[in-house]
Amino acid sequence: MSHRKDVLLEIARAINSGGPYKISDWFTENFRLSEPTKPDWPAGHAGALKLLENFNALTRPVHLAALDMVEEGDRVAVRWQLSATYNGEPFHLAMMAIYRFEDSRIAEDWGIPIHGDWP
Repeated sequence: MSHRKDVLLEIARAINSGGPYKISDWFTENFRLSEPTKPDWPAGHAGALKLLENFNALTRPVHLAALDMVEEGDRVAVRWQLSATYNGEPFHLAMMAIYRFEDSRIAEDWGIPIHGDWP
């Protein structure tokens, strides 16, 4: 498995276990989230931390799994499945994301939620 895929799986393991988040190891200083539902997302490490802290709104156990990962050049596409509890109800979300890496860190995240309702 490539180092880029390993980084994404390490992030998923940290989300599943409740942290810690190694933001400076995983994301570039100029990280950008490009998601249609979040047009004014902060850039850099602040935006990356905010992205991961969204998972803190979920009640454990949280299970984020990479169902498929495809790598080409400096990008990795992932089909994610998230299961947890949110507002006292079972919560499931399917997501697709394409990550662009600079060296071994995520520089851009193009995420598209497919199904589910989460802030």
